[in-house]
Amino acid sequence: MTLDDESEQYIHKKLYRSRGKCAIYACQSDVYVELKQKSNARTPISAMAENANSFTLDIGHDAWFHIAMHLEPEDVQTFALLCKQTAKLVSSRVFWRNMYKRYCLGSTAKGWNLELPAQLQLEQIRTCDTKTLRAKVIEALYHCYSPLKTRLELGYSVDWLLHRTFMSCSQKQYQCLWVICYALRNQQAIAARGLVEDEGGPAEADNEVVNDWEALAGDTDLSAGPAKSSYRHEGVVLLIVLCRQFVPLPLQLLYNQQQSLFRLKATRELLCTDMRAKNLELDFIEDNSSSNSLSVTVKYSRIEKYKVLPWWHPDFKRFIK
Repeated sequence: MTLDDESEQYIHKKLYRSRGKCAIYACQSDVYVELKQKSNARTPISAMAENANSFTLDIGHDAWFHIAMHLEPEDVQTFALLCKQTAKLVSSRVFWRNMYKRYCLGSTAKGWNLELPAQLQLEQIRTCDTKTLRAKVIEALYHCYSPLKTRLELGYSVDWLLHRTFMSCSQKQYQCLWVICYALRNQQAIAARGLVEDEGGPAEADNEVVNDWEALAGDTDLSAGPAKSSYRHEGVVLLIVLCRQFVPLPLQLLYNQQQSLFRLKATRELLCTDMRAKNLELDFIEDNSSSNSLSVTVKYSRIEKYKVLPWWHPDFKRFIK
């Protein structure tokens, strides 16, 4: 008997006398033991991050559409920033028509709302393009929607104008007062933007009212730039200053299109020495990447008052040309 025959007989004997699963293999002539190789190599962290980022939850367009049709105005910004589908919905005509119908449509047979001016009535906005419709519906909401109406009554701080680009300044005399009107525009409305950024300052609580409607995420075709938006005042904010003394505008701010733009860097409200009035100071800085940018300060002493008017404010068109 050879060595192989003895080995096979020995293995057969061991399997036959064993219990459990080993007895099953007693009828087999050959027994193979295969070791499973376990790799000790670890997945790179970068690959794990890519796998995590590649996971997306695909929600159907119909689901987003039904949610959009029941949004409240203060939730529009949060909804628009969820994904591309929600951004497109907020940029659509049907979204803003539905928003107008729910909050601004009057109870009369023709849909007239006595709280709205004539240019914001249903018949006037029915045939306008999507960009103009969006702007007019936002204006109408500040007339009809209670939280936004309350926000207008509280007013806007002059610091809300920081980092906006100076456009123009006009001065006219009214009785014994000088009315100075500064026009400033959001930076993203000047340059082409790929991502929408919030210009309204610090993020507010979820239950508060959105102050910056330019922060709505949307298609680049619906940006507030003057070359693209048919509503030319969208993105413009006015600063109205009333004072008794005439203050000429610095020559540096009387620039043409070939010169660098200026943006508002800082504002200061200082109490007068007699404690009866305030002084207002505005610091403008040249908007370029140079380290030695030109800075200009305009000082108004003993102002009567000032007021900040966003483009959706009901009094905005009283001062804009």
